[in-house]
Amino acid sequence: MAYLTSSANDPNELLDKLRLFAPVAGWTIDGFRDRTVASGKALSLHSGSLHATWMSQTTGGDNNNPSPFFLGFGHTGYAANANPDIQNEASLPVWTNYVQGPYSAVYFFGGSGASPYLHIVLETQAGTFKHFGTGRLVTQGVVNTGQYVYGSQWYYHNIYIDSPSAGQHSVAFDDTFANYVSPSTRVRADYDGIAPRWHAIPTDNNDSRRLVCGWRSATSPLGLPQRTGHSLLTGRAPGYPLWCAVPRGAGLFSSIGYPPDLRFIRLDSYAPGEEVSLGTDRWKVFPVHRKNGPVGSPTSGLYGYAYRINE
Repeated sequence: MAYLTSSANDPNELLDKLRLFAPVAGWTIDGFRDRTVASGKALSLHSGSLHATWMSQTTGGDNNNPSPFFLGFGHTGYAANANPDIQNEASLPVWTNYVQGPYSAVYFFGGSGASPYLHIVLETQAGTFKHFGTGRLVTQGVVNTGQYVYGSQWYYHNIYIDSPSAGQHSVAFDDTFANYVSPSTRVRADYDGIAPRWHAIPTDNNDSRRLVCGWRSATSPLGLPQRTGHSLLTGRAPGYPLWCAVPRGAGLFSSIGYPPDLRFIRLDSYAPGEEVSLGTDRWKVFPVHRKNGPVGSPTSGLYGYAYRINE
């Protein structure tokens, strides 16, 4: 278990800081190399059977989906080939956009054991945050392997930039998605003889590899939390596990679990980056992007994530 606050000037330095942090959290570094097909660095690591590669990319995108980017994918083993973008049985990548530095702060959260994880929060500028990470779900039922990878993409078009619930934003563990940017969450759950079987936020609701884990949609498994504010008696807001489900045919879904030490939370009575104590547990709370930003600027309203501090 590990927790660290740090700083970095740019995406490449951030990956280097992650390279130093990950072993403290029980992860093994497989490689840290220059990318050969795009500008940036590639960091490959694993914990047990979970393999992931995170990459920086300093070019590409447009005004609605600007660079620089972090992109990451899960895979089944490490290939020390000339192109670090190519790994064994890899998922398609998830993306985090507009991760320009220098960063006001960087927060690393790590865990080991049955559900290892690496969760990273960037404060790209004061009050503005990005999230990405990987790990294994706290699984429900027989799930192989339950690995997840997630990122955070805000859609900066002037029509949607200040609309927290717009489906054009592709944010971690949410399936309110309108196909303007690529998926930001993928989860592996093998069944029906297909392995590895990676599920993602869909563009087609009939897709057999659909992933359901949204909290902005009223019809999603987590539709209630977005409308559940803080207690008038205690001032506290509940934190909700980010449950994920996959389709099993005939309109039925199977719950497969939730990411460890990560919750959805409303920030009505919390400041960005505030530490909250619940019994012996300590949590850090952050906006999905920016809390109640002014009109015409990025704002994720009162939606936020809470990360448990393990030291």
